[in-house]
Amino acid sequence: MNPVSIRNIAKWYGEIAGLNKVSLELQPGITGLVGSNGAGKSTLMKILTGQLKPSCGQSLIYGMDVWKTPLVRQRLGYAPEGDTFYEDMTVLAFVRAMGHLSGLGKSADRFAREALEKTGAIEFSDKRLRACSKGMRQRTKLAQALVHKPDILVLDEPLSGIDAGGRREILRLFEELASTGVTLIISSHILDEIEAVTSRIVFMAQGQVIASGCLTEVRGLLKNHPQKLLITSNAPRKLGSRLLESGLVTGVVFNQQEAGVREEDIVLRVPQVERFYRKLPDLVIELDITIERLIPLDSSAEAVFGYLMENETEGHE
Repeated sequence: MNPVSIRNIAKWYGEIAGLNKVSLELQPGITGLVGSNGAGKSTLMKILTGQLKPSCGQSLIYGMDVWKTPLVRQRLGYAPEGDTFYEDMTVLAFVRAMGHLSGLGKSADRFAREALEKTGAIEFSDKRLRACSKGMRQRTKLAQALVHKPDILVLDEPLSGIDAGGRREILRLFEELASTGVTLIISSHILDEIEAVTSRIVFMAQGQVIASGCLTEVRGLLKNHPQKLLITSNAPRKLGSRLLESGLVTGVVFNQQEAGVREEDIVLRVPQVERFYRKLPDLVIELDITIERLIPLDSSAEAVFGYLMENETEGHE
């Protein structure tokens, strides 16, 4: 049984659809949630955590409806995007209070300190929240989500306001949690950093899931957007000509002026990447040349999301 099952969820605000028939199965590990403002990410997270009742459909946690079975929410940890704190409390007192609300009883103080240690917030645990920076508040929010050691973490823009070094620390924490079997759903606009810790991404637009799964699989489905590959060889023109002749590529650009592109590089437009990778070794042997590097140029989460949004816009014209 998957930890999270979202089945035909819809949420209407009057005549406006916040979500429209969204279905997902999420496994242990990290899943990235990507979409523009208004795509429905926060609405989905609030339904998943039992804060909003769906207009129709079910949000199941280990097979139990999160709206009809409130006790199952104890297995969830949630860090919202917005900041709403009891500003006169210290960081430790706040996280400890969240632990008490989660039913930790006398263990709340110990669990709070452990959570603050994990998120790098223990060093300012005696600071009052009103005096905390954005980054400190983010770490505090993460700590309160972790305090009761939940099986599922739902994190809405958890990296916002944290400096680059801090983001690396937090991403390492996410990887550690995933390695212990925790399910993490992370919404973030910092796509390259989310991509560094997971290849499983859900892309949303206009209240719908427009693609989901392993990033390379999603990229491979975008038939209207041949992939761009940079290839470096000791005979770039010879290789480019043969690739065009073979039909494995639909375009070859020599000496393209881009960062990281050298004189011996060529940039290819490849419609069927799997076929290209299968055939390339034979061509290299046939031409008696060497390949130094082969790099995808537009397979990042950001590039894939851009292509998906183009397809979505074209589909609604």
